[in-house]
Amino acid sequence: MKRVFLFALAAVLFPACGVFAADNYMRVSADAEVRVRPDRAAITFGLSEKTTNLRAGAAKLNQVAQQVTAYLYNRGVEDRFIQADGLSIRPVYTEEAVYTNSGRRTAKEKLEYELSQTFTVTLDDVTQYEDVLYTLLDMGVNRVENVSFYSTNTRASRDEARRLAVKYAQEKAQLLAEAAGVKLGKIVNVQEDTVPGWPGVRYAASNISQNVYNGALPVDDGGNPAPATGMIPVKAAVTLTYKVK
Repeated sequence: MKRVFLFALAAVLFPACGVFAADNYMRVSADAEVRVRPDRAAITFGLSEKTTNLRAGAAKLNQVAQQVTAYLYNRGVEDRFIQADGLSIRPVYTEEAVYTNSGRRTAKEKLEYELSQTFTVTLDDVTQYEDVLYTLLDMGVNRVENVSFYSTNTRASRDEARRLAVKYAQEKAQLLAEAAGVKLGKIVNVQEDTVPGWPGVRYAASNISQNVYNGALPVDDGGNPAPATGMIPVKAAVTLTYKVK
């Protein structure tokens, strides 16, 4: 009876810690996060033009698009890393005020066209994204939709996060067993839990992990701080089931 009471007490006191004890078993959950330096930068940008002359507007947009593409090729960006959407044309009807000789105001419908085209360029050197971005703006790009960073090699980091998650779960289990006055037996089950996906975005400050491992801050070849590209979180979560004595 005493042992059953202790198990029930542990389940009541520690529900937020991912612990469940029943039938002489105790399950403990933990998660860990490893942050890695990104090795790719993706810039999504666009060109837009509003005009009453559809052909002239399209020609202007196409000229800037050709200059942008030539610039990226000259920088050594491979064709597979340049994605261009088709030209989008949207008619816009507005009312334009017209005054007669007598000063009477009337409304006249005016037709304009909004033309836009979107590009995404991926850089395999994240330290170059600021220079590329500013150059694109100087060339006539007038819309920047997103700048994101990601890693092409997260397998090792995910394995490290898994190891850390298991380690933290073992430490938690030991602490709770000591507090509850029971002894841990062998681990009878190891389960990897599903965690939310972590896209390679620049800012993820609102997502706080229980256990975080931060690598060294990025530096350039001269040992100076590299551009602030942020670190990409790679997360893992596990649940361990123990036999208790």
